[in-house]
Amino acid sequence: MIVIETPRLILRELTWNDVDDLAKINADPIVRKFYPSTSTYEETKQQIERIMNDYEQYGWGLWATIHKADNKFIGRCGLKPQLVDEQQEVEVGYMLAKEYWGQGLATEAAIASRNYGFEQLGFHRLISLIDHGNIASQKVAIKNGMKYEKDAQMWGKSVRVYTISKE
Repeated sequence: MIVIETPRLILRELTWNDVDDLAKINADPIVRKFYPSTSTYEETKQQIERIMNDYEQYGWGLWATIHKADNKFIGRCGLKPQLVDEQQEVEVGYMLAKEYWGQGLATEAAIASRNYGFEQLGFHRLISLIDHGNIASQKVAIKNGMKYEKDAQMWGKSVRVYTISKE
């Protein structure tokens, strides 16, 4: 099911047919540099199961990201529930295959996800959680209208919390 369409991307619900493509991206140590580790095929299946549970529980989640020009699965972007400092938040998250970096696609997906969260789901605040060293993702958050708010402890490390509130 297509959730969002942008000029260059289709964001749709992940399915079990996406396991191979996502597992390949998750296994890339360059893509996963700022995550706790790369993910195995089995861990990718568990990740997709958690995302599908989010669809069922919330009606939204992280979505398969398809590049229209070549009709390729290039990552997963969208919205993810997070507990930050004992506060329930909704994160705009993005992870793309490295071949698609530097083209503004993460920004395009992040902006579309932000707009969907505000306009379709009625959220008043969204966040992005970003490793201190991940300058490219910090730039995406800033281009998405977010501002650095604070540091938080997540996944056993300190991360930067970027936020945006609906005007």
